[in-house]
Amino acid sequence: MDRKTIEVLDRAGISFAANVEVPGGGTNIILKPDELQEFVSDKDGYAAKRFGVSRELYRQWVDSDGTVQCSARTTSGSRCKNMVSGPIQQDIEDWLKMLGTNCAVHGGEESHRK
Repeated sequence: MDRKTIEVLDRAGISFAANVEVPGGGTNIILKPDELQEFVSDKDGYAAKRFGVSRELYRQWVDSDGTVQCSARTTSGSRCKNMVSGPIQQDIEDWLKMLGTNCAVHGGEESHRK
């Protein structure tokens, strides 16, 4: 679609909606006409920018389903595979706050879920 057609549609009040991945599925976002090409060229890069994080952090958030992996190291030196206690499918702001924390085994808080 050419730029002129996009501008005509925008002036007519037609919105451009797109779906991006988030933990638990997807969410719709509204794109401005001048954002369409960027979105089409790099959907993950655009989504990362929209959420205010790097492309790498965006993919980690989505791929982890909004859970945080323990940041502790085991006695063998590898990273602990446990998840930090807490909710799953967290929004990006809460997920970012939990990065770098530990699971209950490594001194982090225990979940109070039963």
